[in-house]
Amino acid sequence: MYLPRISEKAVFQNLVKNFPQDAALGRAYADKLVSGGWYTPADQAQLDQLISRFSLDRNTYTPRPGGTKKSSYNIGVLLPFEFGDTSWEKRRRNQFITDLYAGLRLAQDSLQRAGRPVQLFAYDTGADTVQLKQVLTLPELAGMDLIIGPIYKSGSKILAQYAQQHQIAVVNPLSQDGSLVTDNAWHYLFEPGTATQARQAAQFAYTRLGGPRTAVVLYEDTNDETAFGLAYKQAYEALGGKVLQLRRIKSDDETSLAAGFGGIDLKTVGHLVVASDNPKSGVFTLSAMRVQSARPPLITYASWLNNNRLSLDQLDSRDIYFIHPKYLDRNNAGVRRVRQLYIQQLNLPPSVFAYTGFELLYYFGSQLHQHGPSFQQPLANGGPVSGAVFQGIGYPNGAHDNQYVPITKLERLEVEVLNPVGFR
Repeated sequence: MYLPRISEKAVFQNLVKNFPQDAALGRAYADKLVSGGWYTPADQAQLDQLISRFSLDRNTYTPRPGGTKKSSYNIGVLLPFEFGDTSWEKRRRNQFITDLYAGLRLAQDSLQRAGRPVQLFAYDTGADTVQLKQVLTLPELAGMDLIIGPIYKSGSKILAQYAQQHQIAVVNPLSQDGSLVTDNAWHYLFEPGTATQARQAAQFAYTRLGGPRTAVVLYEDTNDETAFGLAYKQAYEALGGKVLQLRRIKSDDETSLAAGFGGIDLKTVGHLVVASDNPKSGVFTLSAMRVQSARPPLITYASWLNNNRLSLDQLDSRDIYFIHPKYLDRNNAGVRRVRQLYIQQLNLPPSVFAYTGFELLYYFGSQLHQHGPSFQQPLANGGPVSGAVFQGIGYPNGAHDNQYVPITKLERLEVEVLNPVGFR
């Protein structure tokens, strides 16, 4: 149960060296080499030794010949295009899928111009798992160097198993559910997971906010926000802070909101965290602070910036910090260039989903050309880097969701990033 969760190859190597006769340890390390993306040609002698010592099936423990670099790479795109339904309503609901794919195609063009060609092969997985399972029976899919998709959680679990069995890296483009990539070295999230966002926000609060290192954390009554609240408390207290209250709220119920803030003296709190996208939570929070004449630093989601019930002046006049994974600096040269190319091709400005598709393929397409299809270890050894359009992306220390989370703040009605890539 625990051995597969070791993410450092050197740690595993030391364990195998110190306990050479431990069968469970030897088998787990062989799994990491073959199915976990750790294998390099230098490991072949030790892998042969493990196979012989513990009578492992050599066919099962033969690494996929994917380490060799190629001049071009094949990438499968498994998305719910739902071409079978041509209604206007379906096309409108699926616009984000169309935008995402358009961003992928634009990145393909950019990679081609940079001398790093990739070939995209798109498959319609439909809205349920039936069509996805049919797609996974196609023999050509097993020859892909990378797979992007799908969107929905049930399909992600199925594709994750396929990825592990066929030793093909899979990147989920939109999910923030970190549990999807637990114990699977071939499955990545392009987004930071909800728990990762909480941990990065807690680190920022502890090191940057000053004042009493105490917090009150309110979180919406959903699975994602529950995970956020628990992860924030654990991370903040591991650093040495103290979460005085951890409370669940239902923002559509004003009684629940009132109970969430009930009995809390906001003037004495080091900072307040409100993990909620609900527009009502923002209005109630600022009202509660105003009633108490309290001004504690507040950490919340960037969606508050788009809440038409809150003015930018309200958000600017207080110390409010936004967890902002999809922040785009419209003055950034890369953002301007992608926007220009996108409009030239489609006569429409790119949505955030189009930028997501572009960044995802440009980053992972570049990884393929630098390291080949088994790029897990190089990703683990590197740190977050600046993205082509977004603020940063990286999977250090064996992480499988993006570990860079921008924290922003309004200053003179302009959004500023307070923790740029490389900032310590």
